[in-house]
Amino acid sequence: MLAVLLWIVIIWSFSAQSYQQQNIQPWLHKLSQKVHIGFTLPDVQFTYSGYEYSLKQRPYAFVEFLFRKTAHLFVYAILAILVYAGLRYKRVRAMKCIAAALMVVVIIGSMDEYIQQFSPNRTSSVRDVGVDFIGGCFGIAIYTGIRAVRGRKPR
Repeated sequence: MLAVLLWIVIIWSFSAQSYQQQNIQPWLHKLSQKVHIGFTLPDVQFTYSGYEYSLKQRPYAFVEFLFRKTAHLFVYAILAILVYAGLRYKRVRAMKCIAAALMVVVIIGSMDEYIQQFSPNRTSSVRDVGVDFIGGCFGIAIYTGIRAVRGRKPR
């Protein structure tokens, strides 16, 4: 469970960072100067938590948004795997492990969003907790799937 606590500290350290500390758009600008795209970007757009994202009009913000949401999925998939695997190692029943892992994901995700309110230029969103929950579900599914394919019963 030490790995779980360490992972939570890592999550919260990212939450405490300002938007400017995490902004990848300057890096994307530099990369785009080196790599020239030889086609016009499609007009993909959507609204998330009141913000408009458009691949054609604001491609760097669009890519950064996708990167951030993918990071949510990944970080909370790892958290769920750590909780699930740690409990299964202690021979806790699988369904209890799944419930506990997803409960930890929702609690830590909610606290993560709460912490973000106090970070400069960061926003807090209940939708992100939903993204975190989906990441937790994917993490458990991938972990148990890999264990099943390797010929072991998921713990």
